[in-house]
Amino acid sequence: MQVILASHSQMAKGLKQTVELIMGKQSNLHANAAYEDEQESLKKQIAEQITPNSHDLYLFLTDIIGGSVNTTIAQMIEDKENMFLVTGMNLPLVLAVLTAKLDNCSSDQVANKLEEYCEEARKELKVVRITAQEAEDF
Repeated sequence: MQVILASHSQMAKGLKQTVELIMGKQSNLHANAAYEDEQESLKKQIAEQITPNSHDLYLFLTDIIGGSVNTTIAQMIEDKENMFLVTGMNLPLVLAVLTAKLDNCSSDQVANKLEEYCEEARKELKVVRITAQEAEDF
């Protein structure tokens, strides 16, 4: 399974660095920063990371729905049963995907698992209110 992070600017690269700080080097984790100065187009970067006619599983995680990064990848992977796109990536989602065992799952099973991981990652978004006393004790 190949996990490909893609974002506007440096978000994907920063997320990859954070993941590898926690988990160590991940040979199946890739990061693409779109619209950086003098850089290849996102489409070309992604195309170089996909093995043609491969049956490998590819998971694409992007920064925001409706953005050009997400739209570009959606168009590239349309109708490919071994390629999945999730948008709104965050650290808990990337960690869950990297520790998952999805290689021998059907497309439907992968999609269902990704739905579960997204729901769990959403639960990690919280407003943390700390009083002055709690901040001193922290």
